[in-house]
Parts: sequence; structure tokens; C-alpha cells
Amino acid sequence: RLSVPFAVALSMARAKPKGKAAKWKVKEEGEEAAEAGQAEPPARQRIRETRFVGLITEWRGYMGWLQPLSKIEHDQASRHWGLLYVSQNDVTAVDGVVPWMRAGRIVDFYVYSDLEGLGAEEVRGLSPLRVTLSHGEAKTLLKTVGSPHWSEYLTESEYYLNLTKGSGLVRKYSWQLPFVTFELWGLIEEVAQEAVLFSSQGGATDRRLALLLPEDQIAKV
Repeated sequence: RLSVPFAVALSMARAKPKGKAAKWKVKEEGEEAAEAGQAEPPARQRIRETRFVGLITEWRGYMGWLQPLSKIEHDQASRHWGLLYVSQNDVTAVDGVVPWMRAGRIVDFYVYSDLEGLGAEEVRGLSPLRVTLSHGEAKTLLKTVGSPHWSEYLTESEYYLNLTKGSGLVRKYSWQLPFVTFELWGLIEEVAQEAVLFSSQGGATDRRLALLLPEDQIAKV
């Protein structure tokens, strides 16, 4: 699998995820010469024409690893401790600019397989929008969507993958407040419309939608 090329004296093999007995492997001169005559890496094969949602757990500037937030049914899914490889080359540009990835960012993507395991392609960065509902409205909304999911990377919250019409994620915080805080993740051009649709799923014909904004952003509304 190709990663972003970079000029260094030594050729490095793919980095393993941190915290998993990971080390750079330095290739010997003979190995480099042998690889120079090898064919291109094996072609990828997309496992399904369905977008998945995940969270970047590690980013090294040109490549990283992400944790899928739903189960992937594939015989290589357990490799690399369940993490997916992602290259900067596979991040989708927005208005001609490739968005910067970082640990903690939520993304959606297609999954491909090759001889080295599973990876993510056509990766799109998602944007959040927080909305609040009353406890009664939230209870009605969640009554028919099934059990929530949890992740060690999304603390103080649970999340749902089927609460919006798009392929994004809805995070429900467990904060003890007079209202319930939801965080919708989606494409920036779609997430506002998703918030309107999301708030009306509780069954009421008229519903007041409250957005939760940082104090320094209120003047921009």
C-alpha cells in the first residue's frame, strides 16, 4: 500500500499503531534493491459500497490509524487490533484543499482490503453541530432506535448510527443538565438540515430546536 512519498535516506516499512509494540523497521540495502524491481503493490478491493463512520486514533502527518465505530464483517477485520490504515492520499479534498487530519477527528469512509489488511479510502472529515432537546423529547426520539454504542474514545457519551438520514453519527452526552445534549456529525453542508430532521423524529408536528453554541460564536449567528 502506498503512503505519501517523502525523501529520506532510509526506506521505512509501514508504521504500526503506537502502544502496540510498534517500531520502525529499517530495510537493508539489499532489500531496497530487490524491491526496486518489484511490481506495484496489489490492487485494493473495496469490501462494500457502504460508507462507515470512524474516529482517527493516531495521525503522523502523512498517515494514521482509525477506529471504525461499527462492526466490519471481514476476515481481516481483526488485524492491526481492529484499526484501519489511512493515508493522507486517501483523504478527500474540499474545494481543492485536503483537510488536515488529527487524532480525535470523526470521519466517514469506504473500506478496502489488500494483502496487508483493511484500510480507509475516500475519507471525509465530518463536522459537529450540537442541539438540545428536553428529556421527554429525547426519550421519545430514542425509544425506537435500538441500543446505543459506546467507545473508549468518546467519553461521557453514547452514540447512535441510525438517528439521521445521512451516514453520520449522533452522540448523546451523559451530562446532568435540565436538557439533553446531542452532537450531530455530518458533512458541513448537510449537518444543519440533518439537525432539523433529527429534531422532528420525536413525532411532534411543531418543535423548537435549540442549538448549543460556544459563547464566542454567538455574535456570528
